[in-house]
Amino acid sequence: MKCRLCKTAIMSPVLNLGTQPLANKYPQTSLDISNEKKFEMKVNYCPVCYSMQLEKLISRDLMFKDYYYLSSVNIELVQHFTKLADQIKHSRFVLDIGSNDGVLLKPLKDLGVNAVGIDPSENVSLIANKNGFRTITGFFDNNTAEKIISIGGKPDCIVASSVFTHLEDIDEFLEVIGETLSDDGVFIVEVEYLGDLISKLEFERFYFDRPNYFSLKSLISIFERNDFVLFDAELIKPHGGSLRVYVKHKKTNKDNVSKGINEILKHEESLLQSSKIQSFSYDVNVVTEELKEKLIEFLNIGLNVVGYGAPARLSTITNYGNIDNSLINYIIDDSPLKAGRFSPGQHIPIYGFDYLYKEPPDIIIVFAYEYFESIYKKTNKFDVKYFKAIPPIQLKGN
Repeated sequence: MKCRLCKTAIMSPVLNLGTQPLANKYPQTSLDISNEKKFEMKVNYCPVCYSMQLEKLISRDLMFKDYYYLSSVNIELVQHFTKLADQIKHSRFVLDIGSNDGVLLKPLKDLGVNAVGIDPSENVSLIANKNGFRTITGFFDNNTAEKIISIGGKPDCIVASSVFTHLEDIDEFLEVIGETLSDDGVFIVEVEYLGDLISKLEFERFYFDRPNYFSLKSLISIFERNDFVLFDAELIKPHGGSLRVYVKHKKTNKDNVSKGINEILKHEESLLQSSKIQSFSYDVNVVTEELKEKLIEFLNIGLNVVGYGAPARLSTITNYGNIDNSLINYIIDDSPLKAGRFSPGQHIPIYGFDYLYKEPPDIIIVFAYEYFESIYKKTNKFDVKYFKAIPPIQLKGN
């Protein structure tokens, strides 16, 4: 398999996560469960641009027509996008690609910024529009770009947060960006960072929605090939560790490359070389077995174990570890779209917060661990111990 990002190297196999379902499809009925689609998930590595990619590509239409992730249920994400909105508030016209339920559009509207979102999920974009956040339903392509330009002209700021990793054809996407972004405009990309995934052993971030996993080196190569200049970069906290990059048209860019870019590239040279990747598969097996052994230990002494948060990574962990509701009684999730459904593949029941009072937990496995502080504030009335899933370390509790 040839690298989809740099178009040069032959990929090296790194990890096989076995048969996995679509991680953001939460079955509700026995018919949904019987119709659940599963595929083998193999992860490969490019030694030239320091990227990882899933071998199997699944149709984006299948992924995003019905979607169950709402950004605004996470306080930390709301705070993150409120700060970003303040940073770009002087823009003439902002386009938010993958705008979800309006988590960035809301603070932009509050600041009086002319903005529009686009999102492929019919159910989620409907929620955004009902709440007054102007959102086009569809994928970002030439047709939808024309609609966007007809609303406010060519945007001088385009934001794509947690979008790049979902793309099948990045060059095609960037061609439309090039035709849509104003000559003096800035394209801001936030993407889950491979450096953090490797250093923190966050293998649960592999799922079929996301075929590509990026280093800064790989992003520079992609933008250079498509007549853009990546002129600044910074590491940010969302999604377990992400990378934010700032991009302009190559023909109009007059900025010097920032010192931050060189610092991150130097870090990658030591972190993402082939020799450091080789132990990744072994370590993944070790931490997954540790989690399963811990859950069996809790079961044997009669503790009620529940999970908090049903993000896509829950699916990757539980299906790779073959962890079902004999080991985790139920999952709590703050999204109303997920309550009353089951986790993909292993079919652990998902409930809203109030279910904790019906069957009080002894142990909470925090799958949405980057939001632990807000989860702890909601649940510290219960006498529980809190554990991160991967690796299975205790976070709080006696």
